[in-house]
Amino acid sequence: MTYIWNRAEKINKELMPKAVKDSFDKWMKEKLKGFDKLTDEEKTEVTFKITKQMGKMNYNLRQLGY
Repeated sequence: MTYIWNRAEKINKELMPKAVKDSFDKWMKEKLKGFDKLTDEEKTEVTFKITKQMGKMNYNLRQLGY
């Protein structure tokens, strides 16, 4: 799956970086729905995925000067 923050260079410069951050926040909220009902292993997987994608988003934004 390709996320908008992994293709930030394709976003209109006038919308940056707000569009990327808003998109990431929306995605993260969706991933965290029902988090308290997950097993410890599932919580670890969700947390790892969020952390990994946040790192990619931050890297891409830095590469573009944000």
